[in-house]
Formats: sequence, structure tokens, C-alpha cells
Amino acid sequence: MQTIEHKAFYRRVEALLEGAPRAASPRRFGEWLLPRLFEQLGEPLGLEASGLFARRAKSLQALRHEGAECPDLAAVLERRLATDGGAEDGLAEPPWVGDTAAGTVALLAIPEGGTLFAALVLRGARAPDALPFVSALQFAITQHLKRRELEDAIEQARAIQLSLLPATPPAFGDFDIAAASVPARRVGGDLYDFISVDEDTLALTIADASGHGLPAALQARDVATGLRMGVERDLKITRTVEKLNRVIHRSGLSSRFISLVFGELERNGNFAYINAGHPPPLLLDRTGLHELGVGGALLGPRPDATYKLGFAHVDRGAALALYTDGVIERGAAEGEAFGIERLTQWLRDWAEGPGERAIADLLARLRAHGVGGPFDDDVTVVYVRRAG
Repeated sequence: MQTIEHKAFYRRVEALLEGAPRAASPRRFGEWLLPRLFEQLGEPLGLEASGLFARRAKSLQALRHEGAECPDLAAVLERRLATDGGAEDGLAEPPWVGDTAAGTVALLAIPEGGTLFAALVLRGARAPDALPFVSALQFAITQHLKRRELEDAIEQARAIQLSLLPATPPAFGDFDIAAASVPARRVGGDLYDFISVDEDTLALTIADASGHGLPAALQARDVATGLRMGVERDLKITRTVEKLNRVIHRSGLSSRFISLVFGELERNGNFAYINAGHPPPLLLDRTGLHELGVGGALLGPRPDATYKLGFAHVDRGAALALYTDGVIERGAAEGEAFGIERLTQWLRDWAEGPGERAIADLLARLRAHGVGGPFDDDVTVVYVRRAG
């Protein structure tokens, strides 16, 4: 084993793991790792041979071998480690470096706490000298696998979120409907949806699950699924929302919560809705601006929460905006939030649509308000305008 400069060694380890395959099982990762250890770390560590092993009760089963021929590493390790004072099953826990009949051997876990191990035979190495580098290698492998697991969870959450959002806004009567959702991170907890109740009624939903990532995406999924299954003709909106609240409460994530606006829009402009702790939608018509705030508490914390039904009318020429708090709170961290006044001005500027351009302009205004920086919270908006 050569004298190793610590920073150079760590750079080699980073370069080694950069090319690791994604979505690989621990065994596939271990099989990928063994030959590359020789390529990147063979010379500085004095790596002579290596093997991949699976723990089976109190023994090790050999899965793969790399490098020079050497005594049966599985048998050597079982004899040596059984007297090492390690785990209850007789095998010392990695990272471990010790002297064996095969020479100085290092043991790494793939992943940490699992049943898969890599054994490295180090030529001319002393165990005390090699242990810091083996420990650093074990730490890097563990962190890489944890990060990969997190990234996989994020991708799952993103797939869930994208599957919830409608591919295109619906065509409904004389209404121009557009929507957009931009997560602050790769995955957010915002949701919007359109559900056809019957040929004359369209259900509108906007919701915001607390937090980000997979838990928030799963909560949003529960809301979307619950509403899609629960919306029926002649079924009262209050009953639908109250039932959904009980389902969310029983989900086991009641420490989290969801704000929601759910309403049914009729072709004649009647809009019956419930606002469950969500920022009030804005309705702009010839009489002025109206905030739709009737409803009740957030979904989730209280199973016995009750909700009132609100009513509005989207007249010809009127525009309705449903949004999440990421819109009005944009820029608050820098000192001044985008706020209701700017949102209202946007709605006035685009009172005649078209919806897609109105949404694009709002997103541009929000980005500009934050000096072009990334969104701190998820941003979702639904625009509905009735032709004049």
C-alpha cells in the first residue's frame, strides 16, 4: 500500500462513484463496483484481489471475484471474523480491516446495515494505516446509496404528481379555462384538477398539501383520487368534502394538512364551492372584485370538521382565478410579497383573456418579482373566463 494523500484519495473515490448505474439493486451495484475499485483505487490501496459476498445466517456466500487468485475469502473471513467480537451472528460489522490468512483484508457493506459485502485484499498494507481510507470509502458508498434512494423517491413523487395534473384544460361551454403548476423543487404538493360531473357541470379543484417531496405528492394523490371517486351527480359538495377530510385524517399523516377549494361550475355560470382553509379565489366581474372564502378548516387535522357551501355566479365577461399561496407569497423572503393587489391587477389586465397567455404572463411577473430567482414555494393557478 502506497503512501496516500487524503484529498487525492477522496477525489478518486468521488470519480469512482460518479459513474455508478442508476436504479441498480445492491448486488448489481456491488458487481459494478468491484472492477472499478481496481481501476480507480487499485494502485494507492495496493488492491490485489476482491470478492463480493452475501451474508447467509452465519456464513458468507461468494458471488463474484476480481483480481489475483487467493485463498477462499469466504472461508477465511468466516474463520477470522467469528472470533472478532463483532455482531451476534459472528461476523464483525464493516468497515473492518484485519490480518487474515489471505493477508490484510478490508470489509465493506453494500449498503450499510445490509447483507451484501465487498472484501478487499490489500498488498503490503497494515490494518491501522488502511482503516481510515477504508472507512472513508465505506462512508462515500453509504452516502451515494442513500442519495440514490432519495433521488429514486423524488422521481417516484414527480411521476405521481405529473400523473395527477390534467393533460389539457377541458372545453366547457363558453368558458376559457387554463392552468399551470410549477413546483418549487423537483416535486411539490400543489394540485389542480377538472372533473366532468355531467354535460352541464364541471368540478374545479385546487389544493396545496403541506411540505414537498414524496409525502406531499402522496397527499395530493389522495385528494385527487378521493374527489375523482367521490364526485357524482346529485351528491352534495359538503358531503364529498367532509368525507374526504375524514379519509385524509385517517391516512396516518394527520400531522400534515391540505388546503383546498372544490367547486362545481355550471354552464349557466352558477358556481357552488367550498373553501377548506385555502387562499380565497378571486372573481372579477362588472360589479367589482369578490373573494370566495366560504367553507371551513383545512383538511386533515380534525375528522369532525364541517363545511359551509358558498355560492357565486360567473357572469358573461367575468374572470375567476384560483391559486395557491406560493403565488401571493412570492418574494416575501426578500422583503415584499407579490400579494393580492398585484394578483388582482394581473386579473384586471387579463380580464378578457386569453387564458394561456394570461397564465404565462402571471408566471413571468412572479419570476420578475423574485429577481429571476427560483420559486420558494409551489406556484399553481387556474384561470376561468366566461365569454362576454
